Amino acid sequence: MAYKKFDVKRMAEALQKGAVMMAVHCEACGAPLFRYKTGRIECVNCGRLYRYASGSGSVEELSKLEYNREEALSLLREVEKHLFKVEDELKMKNIVEALKKIREELAGTG
Repeated sequence: MAYKKFDVKRMAEALQKGAVMMAVHCEACGAPLFRYKTGRIECVNCGRLYRYASGSGSVEELSKLEYNREEALSLLREVEKHLFKVEDELKMKNIVEALKKIREELAGTG
C-alpha cells in the first residue's frame, strides 16, 4: 500500500500554535485540515484555504483573494468597534466613514 506524503513537521507546528486537526481532509492532497483560533481553516500540507460552507457542516475551498477579502472585512469590523474609544468626535467620524468605504469596496457594494 502506498502512503501519501504529508508534511508532518508543519502539522506539528500548527498543533503547537494551537490549531485543531479536523476530521475533514483537503480535497487536493488528502491531508487533514487544521482550524486556528482565528477561524482560519488551512491545509498545512499544500497551503489551500477553506471555510465552512453556509448552512452545512462541510467545508469549501477558498481562493487566496476570497480568503483575504473575508479576513479584511472581519478586521475592519473589529476596528470599527474599537473606534468608539476615540475621544475626538470629528476624528472618529472621519475614520469611520473611511472604513465604511473600504468595507463596501471589499464587499462589492461600493
